Amino acid sequence: MPAEFRFKALLDLRRQQRDEAGAALGQANDAITKVNSQIDELESERAALRGTADVSRCGDVSVDALLAHQRYDLQLQADVKGLQSTVEELTAEMDKRRTKLVEAEAELKRFEKLKENDEAEVRALESKREHAEADEVSTRRYTLQRQR
Repeated sequence: MPAEFRFKALLDLRRQQRDEAGAALGQANDAITKVNSQIDELESERAALRGTADVSRCGDVSVDALLAHQRYDLQLQADVKGLQSTVEELTAEMDKRRTKLVEAEAELKRFEKLKENDEAEVRALESKREHAEADEVSTRRYTLQRQR
């Protein structure tokens, strides 16, 4: 029966930290995707607004309606800029989380390598013990055969 890895609890903790870092990175990525879709919706709304503004310029033109369209377009533009700055902040956060994930992966690999080395050492000791037992058995057989 193989020996219990002495740092098993730490190895499990490192795996958990890596999984949590991966989940956090996924959440940041989802948030960026969500904000980008909101930006796309606002941009398409602005495009639709410009299309209706061109139609409303034919015939009687209402200055109040034009001003309202322009104010609404400016508000949409400000919303887009605000969301773009949010995307920049989320991208910076995502980079931090990606770095944390890479560090967690590296730490986990160190412990996995330590476990592999420990297992190899146990196998080598077991093999050495088995060879010593086999040598002892063959020495006893040889001694018994010589005595006969």
